[in-house]
Amino acid sequence: MKVSAFLFLLLGFLISSSFTWVDQTLKADKSRSYLTYSANHKLHAWSGTSKKVDCLLIFDGETKTFKKVAVSTNVADFDSENSSRDSHALEVLEAIKFPKVTFGSTSIEQVKEGKLKIGGKLTFHGKSKDITFEGDYKLTDKEITVTGGFPVSMTEFEVERPSFMLVKTDDILEIKFSVVFSKN
Repeated sequence: MKVSAFLFLLLGFLISSSFTWVDQTLKADKSRSYLTYSANHKLHAWSGTSKKVDCLLIFDGETKTFKKVAVSTNVADFDSENSSRDSHALEVLEAIKFPKVTFGSTSIEQVKEGKLKIGGKLTFHGKSKDITFEGDYKLTDKEITVTGGFPVSMTEFEVERPSFMLVKTDDILEIKFSVVFSKN
């Protein structure tokens, strides 16, 4: 009887210890995560990337469901590899007055295996807007990777569109992201 009780307890411990992701708040691995914007002008296109993305994910490992996500980065951390363009972007975006871009989820739906539909509030240039977008995820025993993208209208966020040779850039910024959450 004592041996079977011991084996039952040991089996229960082994099963429970295999659920390594249960109800964890995971922090993004900044060395492997990024957020990129792409912009267009009639004469050229460019992009800028922030590799200083702060991101937290609440994930239920038992049910393998995404609960909440929050993302934040500084406007000044985007690098387009052109310091003059980046300086002008900081002026246009009023980075001293509005230093951060943030997103907080209000809903995360797993559409199918590997696909998410994410809704929440994007705050940019001092304005908050509800957005919904799709993302892809990959889940392994060691990490979760979420990738995706969505458009942002500069005029909706009251950003004056930059111009070059008297021609304004396109209104839409394409945002792409890849965030990796490693198990500690």
